[in-house]
Amino acid sequence: MICAVGGAVMSPVLSKTRNQPRDDRLEICRIHRGAEALCGAATISAYWIFPTILLSSQWLGVFGNATPLRGILAAALIAGVYLAIKSAGRRFEIDARKKPTSLIVDYWSLRVVTLTGLLSGAWGLVVWLLWQDGNVANHLFVSLIALSVVARFLISRSVQPAYFAAAVAPLTILLFLRAATSFTPQDIALAAVVCGYAAFVARDTRHYAQKLDATVEVYYANQDLAQELKKARDDALLKTAEAEQANILKTKFMANMSHELRTPLNAILGFSEMIAREKLGPVGSSRYLEYATDIHISGEHLLTLINDLLDVAKIEAGRMEIAPYLMETSQALDSSLKLITARARERPQTVVLRIAPDATRVYADERAFKQILINLVSNAVKYTHEGGQIDIVAERNAAGEFQLMVGDNGYGIPKAKLVDIFNPFSQVDNRYDDERQGTGLGLALVKGLADVHGRRAWIESEEGKGTRAFVVFPAPPDVEDRRYA
Repeated sequence: MICAVGGAVMSPVLSKTRNQPRDDRLEICRIHRGAEALCGAATISAYWIFPTILLSSQWLGVFGNATPLRGILAAALIAGVYLAIKSAGRRFEIDARKKPTSLIVDYWSLRVVTLTGLLSGAWGLVVWLLWQDGNVANHLFVSLIALSVVARFLISRSVQPAYFAAAVAPLTILLFLRAATSFTPQDIALAAVVCGYAAFVARDTRHYAQKLDATVEVYYANQDLAQELKKARDDALLKTAEAEQANILKTKFMANMSHELRTPLNAILGFSEMIAREKLGPVGSSRYLEYATDIHISGEHLLTLINDLLDVAKIEAGRMEIAPYLMETSQALDSSLKLITARARERPQTVVLRIAPDATRVYADERAFKQILINLVSNAVKYTHEGGQIDIVAERNAAGEFQLMVGDNGYGIPKAKLVDIFNPFSQVDNRYDDERQGTGLGLALVKGLADVHGRRAWIESEEGKGTRAFVVFPAPPDVEDRRYA
């Protein structure tokens, strides 16, 4: 469609009643409608001119007695305009396939209006050529033929005001002058009817044109909006892909660095332990034994941090593999708590463990379960004042799933911090225990390991009133684990 071809500027020929910039595509659509209407009118003219001449000339004489010469002149006039319009139409189709420039838009706006005026004027001259004085039937016939040719395509195509004026004005003026100069009551009445008919068509055509313009404007506005939405979607997808790629690179970097760091760290741990235990003989000064012990302790802490980083990287990359099975709850809890109850006694804090009768077994990966418990209890110890209490409860929830809760009566977590509490490296400032600040990976691992099990973890806390952390594990499968068969 020619209407889909974008333009460069608006035509100076068309109406400029609005101050806002006009869509150049709408401008091309208007030119196309005018050109299409003009070609249709030219084709109708070529068909109707010959029966009009035959019926109003001496050849048949039904509606007049014009001389053959006048008939030939009328036919030649319409044929000449017809050929000019068809030639211009072919050229317009070629130009419309290109991206219109300012010159092309202005040129075709003016040319379509000019050719429309020529066709209208040609039919006005046909009326003069075939007019027979005193023959009312002749006057009505040629007038109706001329008006119907022009008015039919005006109403059906709904051209713009400039095209309408070019189509109606020449014919109306020539027809009015011809009827008015006959000085008969019938012709004067005909002239008045012609003026009234022109005004009537002008009103309807203007209204119809405005409705069509509004429809086209809405169409292009929706098209522009769709393009903007598509661009926004593509930009969002691109940004998402870039973010995902950056996250993948970050995860790979963390995994690679964790592996690279663990190799020399294992050597440090091994040699420091050998020195601390003096396996190859006395080291001499007791200070060296103390330093070797400090190196070993620091190395173990660093190894724990590296392992946490590696686990976070595996979880984010979707490569964390677990092997859940049905295990004894008390055994898993006792073996894990041995590692951290010593820290609780140092503060001193009370650790209370309660296992519900229906929660004696848990279906989980043993290493992941212990790591979740150690991280949660370590946080509770860290963020609970001296002499506080830490509760560990294992029970079944309403859905029959195993639920682990670790609660404390410590300082609690501010509400603003709860939103990001499970993000890696997110920390809650512990103004009461600066020496025990962690890395911010513990809760991220808890949530990640819960997700790997297909369940969830969450925290309930209020500043100054303690914290409760919950982790849900899936219910055991229908077939009991072989270890307990």
